[in-house]
Amino acid sequence: MGSNSDCEANLKSAAGLLRTYFSSIRFSEAVYTEPVGLPGSGLFLNQVAVAGTDASPEEVRQALKNMEKQLGRTPDSKQKGRIPIDIDLLLWNGVVLKPADWEKEYVQLLFRSVAD
Repeated sequence: MGSNSDCEANLKSAAGLLRTYFSSIRFSEAVYTEPVGLPGSGLFLNQVAVAGTDASPEEVRQALKNMEKQLGRTPDSKQKGRIPIDIDLLLWNGVVLKPADWEKEYVQLLFRSVAD
């Protein structure tokens, strides 16, 4: 997950929502990174979480989108360069779902810090 707007508060709020949804979840430390594909955007604060659930990937994706909306994400947020929160499902049972994001060096480092 990541944010470039009120970063620390938004990541904290997202973590609270994720803890409510997932019965078991672990979070990495949070790190600032340069924006990719958003010229003029501020730095992003990023964090990785590893969780277990009986829900399907589709159910989890919908829950994550609902959390984003709850925290102020709108359809035009990206166009405006303001991302209050972005929560993506990158890996499911060993299958990479978003290769471009998964391969980022900071994602790999943060993931290894919380993976079993």
